[in-house]
Amino acid sequence: MNLSKKWLALCFVVAMATLSLTGCSSNSKGSDTASKEEGIKIGVLYSTTGPFSISEKPMLNAAKLAIEEINAAGGIKGKKLIPVYEDYASDPAKATEKIKKLILQDKVVATIGTNSSASRLAVIPEVERNNSVLVYNTYYEGEKPSPNVIYTNTVPSQQIAEYMPWIVKNIGKRVMFVGSDYVFPVNSIKKAKAMLIQAGGEVVGEEYVPLGHTEFSSLINKIKQAKPDVVFSAIAGDSVVPFYKQYQQYGIFAKDIPICSIATHEATVKGIGAAAAAGHYSSFDYFQVIDTPESKKFIDAYNKAFNDNTTVTNLAEGAYHGVYLLAKALEKASAYDGKTLINAFKGLEIDSPQGKIKVDESNNHTWLQSRIARIKEDGTFEIVYSSKDLVKPEL
Repeated sequence: MNLSKKWLALCFVVAMATLSLTGCSSNSKGSDTASKEEGIKIGVLYSTTGPFSISEKPMLNAAKLAIEEINAAGGIKGKKLIPVYEDYASDPAKATEKIKKLILQDKVVATIGTNSSASRLAVIPEVERNNSVLVYNTYYEGEKPSPNVIYTNTVPSQQIAEYMPWIVKNIGKRVMFVGSDYVFPVNSIKKAKAMLIQAGGEVVGEEYVPLGHTEFSSLINKIKQAKPDVVFSAIAGDSVVPFYKQYQQYGIFAKDIPICSIATHEATVKGIGAAAAAGHYSSFDYFQVIDTPESKKFIDAYNKAFNDNTTVTNLAEGAYHGVYLLAKALEKASAYDGKTLINAFKGLEIDSPQGKIKVDESNNHTWLQSRIARIKEDGTFEIVYSSKDLVKPEL
């Protein structure tokens, strides 16, 4: 009898424990559901290490800033953006793994990020396969666009088409092309050469170096032998810094053969140093010296929020207005599946730090300004040319 009572008591304890655990599990699921209902998850995918970290750290910061501002203003239809941050260390293969996790495990409705064309092209199959959305914030070669990607930075029709005639008219006709050996530089230079010839210029050389390259003596000797009027550079990532430094160290000066770049921004100039960077040129849609209230507000907010030795760049501004475009599309969309959300972007207009911009109704790319700037002795840019109107993104 005593044994039976003990057995019944033990069964009672086990049963109560089971009910308790079941209750906890039920409450946990309820919390998860509530969490999902309270916010909208978005992926943020940038590198803080590797050859592109010099460009991507400011992009990550700008995306964070935009998300915080949007949430402080009330979020999207009363729901806050919930960012899920991932670092892919400038590795396209790792970027693919990370975006797959963001889409399938974290259930994000869209992802802001990636930088190089190699990383963008690596993640697109996962984005398309899962009917998700990527908001891409980097200037690129304008080829192989995806219906699941919104492009918030320039293509060659916006970055190079007005650059080449300006170079021929203001600097010289003889141009040598140099670039990092991957998709964006190679394909952009191909288009730039055609635009140069159309403008009446002459190609006097074309050379490529591996991504992450740091020793430029051989390339600089080839430049000296070619004797161009100008060097058109698509050298990208961390390689930009040693290229400019060695360019001057090995005896070529901006006053004699200036570099006209499509990948040298404020962050790389900071790394190069004003002495070696002054006198060279860059072409982007945005430079932080743009004198608008929106730009000043953006830069002030960025500098107050981040004390990590980074600086505002064209890429950072592209990430910043990319988040705002996504927020406006989320406000507009009736559902958050890929197709519905992509359609919500079409024709959107916002006032960004660089001015009014809009998403093209047909090709998912953004209408932007074309600007050319010269690096001054203090390391800041001075804008020497601006297009009269927004330039259409032509693919």
